[in-house]
Amino acid sequence: MKLKTLIGLLMMALTPFVAMLSSCKDNELWEELPEKISQFITQYFPNSEINSFSESPTTYHVRISNGPGMTFDHECEWEAINGYGMPLPQVLLFDQLPPALYKYLEETDDVGSVFSIERDRTSYTVVLLDSTLIYDIKTQQITGSDRIAS
Repeated sequence: MKLKTLIGLLMMALTPFVAMLSSCKDNELWEELPEKISQFITQYFPNSEINSFSESPTTYHVRISNGPGMTFDHECEWEAINGYGMPLPQVLLFDQLPPALYKYLEETDDVGSVFSIERDRTSYTVVLLDSTLIYDIKTQQITGSDRIAS
């Protein structure tokens, strides 16, 4: 009886560990990702599986299963993150957006309504449920545009 109990406890203790290892290791696309992109996804979208990964001459494209799509440049810096109908994580926005833009999102209660972000050398574009914000890096000005016709 003690042996069965010991085996049962051992199985219960090992099951989450084995599941965690198999979910990451079975997804061979993880191995194709550059390390910096893999770390980014693990930090902001933990326990995710990669649905697709491709590389073009100028960018990497990653799609998480049942999650966002991301575009990275060849220095593995994100260029665009599209939640495909799901809001992006608050910690991602806090860490990756300029402080003034994040503060604006907090003040307007829009932190939980960010569905897509893009950036280039001159600006950040934030897509909300019913509008788009543009943050000019040089001037630190935020402008918006309605996306829903009245």
